[in-house]
Amino acid sequence: MQLTEQDLKWAKDNISKIELFKTCTQDEMAKLLDGLEKERYKLGATILFQGEISCKLCLVESGTVSVWARKGKDRAKVAELGPNSFFGEISLLTPSAANATIKAETDAEIVFLPGEVLQAIVKENPSLADDIKKKIAERLEMRKQVLEKKD
Repeated sequence: MQLTEQDLKWAKDNISKIELFKTCTQDEMAKLLDGLEKERYKLGATILFQGEISCKLCLVESGTVSVWARKGKDRAKVAELGPNSFFGEISLLTPSAANATIKAETDAEIVFLPGEVLQAIVKENPSLADDIKKKIAERLEMRKQVLEKKD
């Protein structure tokens, strides 16, 4: 779905606040904005399945989504994300299997940044890849801690 002018304004205002993109130049930010896509999800819809191959960053424009991870046969809710939150950063640099299932807790609007758009920018700004890797490590550690508490 194409982004409206209002969506683009939201994206411009919010993407620059995301720690992953703080080192982006104005030109890089413009390229990010040009590559965005949007989808709407109804309450209860699955946005991303654990194990699904993905290569995109997902930004919550509106609504709330939950993050569910499997540990053995059990599933645990490891986080809830609201507006201006993001997920999917693990697959941004290299397509990979999602390590969690994402479900819409409410009706939600999700803005997607395809990985190939970001990969082109990372070639010009290698420090961006380092920022993404740090965030991935933080989120994986958080997920691990939550799953360990569920034992």
